[in-house]
Amino acid sequence: MRFSLFLLTLLWSCTSLFSQELVSFNDMLTMLDKGETVKARKALDEYDLSSLSKKDRASYLLNDGIIKFRENKSVEAYKAFLEVKELKQFARTMVIYNANDYMIRIANTVSEYSTAAPSLIEENCNIADKLDNPKFKIDCINNSFYKELVGEDYELSLKYNYQMQRIAEKNNLEDELLSIENNIGTIHYFQGRYDSTIYYFERNLKRARKTLDTLYIAQRINNMAMLKSALENHTAALENINEAEIMAQDLSDYQLRILILRNKADILTNNEMYKEATDYYFRHLAANDTLSASQNTSQLNELQTKYETAEKELLNAELEAENSKSESRIYMLLFLLTMALGTAGYFLLNFYKTKKIMVARKLAQEQKELKLMRDQELASIDAMIAGQEKERLKIASDLHDDLGSSLTAIRVSIENVKERTLDNDSRSILENAHHILNDTYLKVRTLSHTQNSRVLSEDGWISSLKDLAHKINKSGDLDVEVIHSGLKGSLSNSTELYLFRIIQELINNIMKHAHATEASINITGYDNILDIMVEDNGKGFDPNKVLKIGMGLDNIKKRVNDMNGTFTVDSNIEKGGCTISIEIPLV
Repeated sequence: MRFSLFLLTLLWSCTSLFSQELVSFNDMLTMLDKGETVKARKALDEYDLSSLSKKDRASYLLNDGIIKFRENKSVEAYKAFLEVKELKQFARTMVIYNANDYMIRIANTVSEYSTAAPSLIEENCNIADKLDNPKFKIDCINNSFYKELVGEDYELSLKYNYQMQRIAEKNNLEDELLSIENNIGTIHYFQGRYDSTIYYFERNLKRARKTLDTLYIAQRINNMAMLKSALENHTAALENINEAEIMAQDLSDYQLRILILRNKADILTNNEMYKEATDYYFRHLAANDTLSASQNTSQLNELQTKYETAEKELLNAELEAENSKSESRIYMLLFLLTMALGTAGYFLLNFYKTKKIMVARKLAQEQKELKLMRDQELASIDAMIAGQEKERLKIASDLHDDLGSSLTAIRVSIENVKERTLDNDSRSILENAHHILNDTYLKVRTLSHTQNSRVLSEDGWISSLKDLAHKINKSGDLDVEVIHSGLKGSLSNSTELYLFRIIQELINNIMKHAHATEASINITGYDNILDIMVEDNGKGFDPNKVLKIGMGLDNIKKRVNDMNGTFTVDSNIEKGGCTISIEIPLV
């Protein structure tokens, strides 16, 4: 008896020794701040959500949402944060604040959620005031600053940054000051106040050097190099970019290293070091291609994994259906054998009854499979649209940050040259170049804003098309008219977004290839058909050749076919102009 008690005590001690305590939710947040997403997911999976209190459930869902956000699953992350908000009365204030913060980030990048951002910002501002937390107050103001910066209201953007600067200086928030002062210098640059830009960039660089953070320092030195280049201090610009290149060599931020290669190529050109500049241009292109290939490989692997998972689920469903049918056949055979012992009339009656049941089961199974296929198609469409939105935002960012900055720098250089004494012929050539550059800058900015703007307004896709036409008309290069009639009710959000993107792509083709001055979008709704006609007065083309070699028409045709619609093109080079007709069934 004593030996048994000793053995039980020993087993209990060993179990306690080898058992591991669960990682706290706050420790998981620390892991996520360090970028340890996989480790945080593993720790979170140790919890049983159903056994948690409502307070702990909110913390669990917050970590789950952040992990999904880090995994680029924005829609799933947003849903997790919404569940956190449903537990608001039980959750800690910080949990609600963090959930709102991530929802604001998603709302600023996913157009379907953009209307939620203002109310979320207001709620977090109230929490910041209630807790009297300076960092939260800065975050609150920063959200308003971001909105005004996108709208190019630089004076108001500057005002918000000065407010954040006062709060950060009062509370000795060095990390926040590092970002705020960089913002102030950049806004001054956009306004052409270069003395103020130099002051804040130099001040910011000194602050960055104190942090000993190589990434921060390299970013600021790169900014200083581009500013010196814009002010035609090419020697100093080369010194700065050389230092930035050395510091960025061991950084994991591959995008910054690629940017520095491109900037150094431009600066070498300005210093008339053309051989070295050519080498750096090629290095930039090679590095950029490597990054694109890596991203494409990652996306293909993810799609392959999703495809294989879907295939396995479908195979399991088929096996279950086959097993179910096998069981039904066995029961049916037993039933028929039993009924064979009865009278012939009773046998026939039950035979027909069984046949009806089988037909009903088969019909139900077919409907179930059809629904599964439709759900999978809708999921694929939603995933594709989300991918397109992400890519368009990236393109808009590249246009605004990279090409827009380069054009601005070139424009500043030309304006400085114009102030010098030149002969009439040189001044005429320079004026013409300046005019062309301004037109190019306006087109890039218009395209950037068009790509980066929210796709569908609250009034639906027709209103969004009118907004698109209005922006294009303001450029003066193309007059676009939107005409609609017979539209009743509204379509699903995915369908409206799909149609908007198709028409936007057609208008983009007209602007890039048709050399047209006028274009019209006619949308007519009937009982079962939606008719869309896009026309222009451009130079025309051979549809057979274009559908084979480019302009995206083949992809648009496939999109329309996916919606069970029809797509026709009427154009020729001799008569000019083009008419594209699309019919979509309204089911």
